[in-house]
Amino acid sequence: MPNKKLPIDQTQVSDRVGRSIKSPILVAHLSDLELDASDFLQHFSSQFRQLAWDPYDMRRQQMEFLFEQFPQDVATLQIRFKAYYTGVKDRRSIRHWVGQLSAAEKASFESIRPWRRRAVAHFEMRENKRSLSIKRKEVPAFRQDVEEEDVRSWPRQFEEAPANFVEDERFYQLLGKIFRLVQNVRQGVSKLRVTAHLMSVQATVQRAGDNSPEGAHEDGADFIISALVVNRTNLRGGESQVIEKREDGQKEIILRRVLQEGEFIFQADSRDELVYGTDLWHHVTPFYVDDPSKGEGWRDIIGFDINVG
Repeated sequence: MPNKKLPIDQTQVSDRVGRSIKSPILVAHLSDLELDASDFLQHFSSQFRQLAWDPYDMRRQQMEFLFEQFPQDVATLQIRFKAYYTGVKDRRSIRHWVGQLSAAEKASFESIRPWRRRAVAHFEMRENKRSLSIKRKEVPAFRQDVEEEDVRSWPRQFEEAPANFVEDERFYQLLGKIFRLVQNVRQGVSKLRVTAHLMSVQATVQRAGDNSPEGAHEDGADFIISALVVNRTNLRGGESQVIEKREDGQKEIILRRVLQEGEFIFQADSRDELVYGTDLWHHVTPFYVDDPSKGEGWRDIIGFDINVG
């Protein structure tokens, strides 16, 4: 689906694919939520550089590199993988293999660096007599409700988002709009638990930016905003996709859009096939530096995992 006029919901998607898509989808702009989009984007666009680097993707790629270099030791390396990935063990746990790399291989290994800045914030929201309260809570070790062999099921501890980023009236207004989005598609909702993921992903001439290296997936929440784009700088690509998993297990892309600044996708996530009747997944394709003479590119987003109750 090309970048057409917003908003887009599951009704338009159903018309396009020629069958009923029952789980909720909304592609929209902040202004469609009656928010001051210019003020929101101007305020938050400079905030992402203060976020800490996410080490988990780097550790995963480092281990995958060692798997390739030492296929005879994969079983042993797999045992070390989880402890190193989750930070229980540091790099000393793999120094035996790193020390055996050739100079060229060592240079390749050392070139694997973090490319994503990341922080999280968790909120509990409750509506009582039409008054909405929002309270920030500490984020525990984060793990997604996916298959055990998926690294996203392993506990990860991300930096808490700076207070000046998320404890802000603009951010709270957005949370209130998210509460209404959920109420619009599920009756009787009075409480939500929402985890915000602030992510800034870098692309260089040598390496594409990739915010979804695991491919098409679910996040394990009732609903998600897979991405609210705040900045797109010197980039091409980065197509957001909504995917239907059919009863035969095949996955079909039912919506495509390169989200621009201020645009977002809200959709049902895990177990939605049991509630609504359509099993939705999501993905975003890699993105690339548009003009090498301008240096690196960045895609800064806010994602939300949204759970009822």
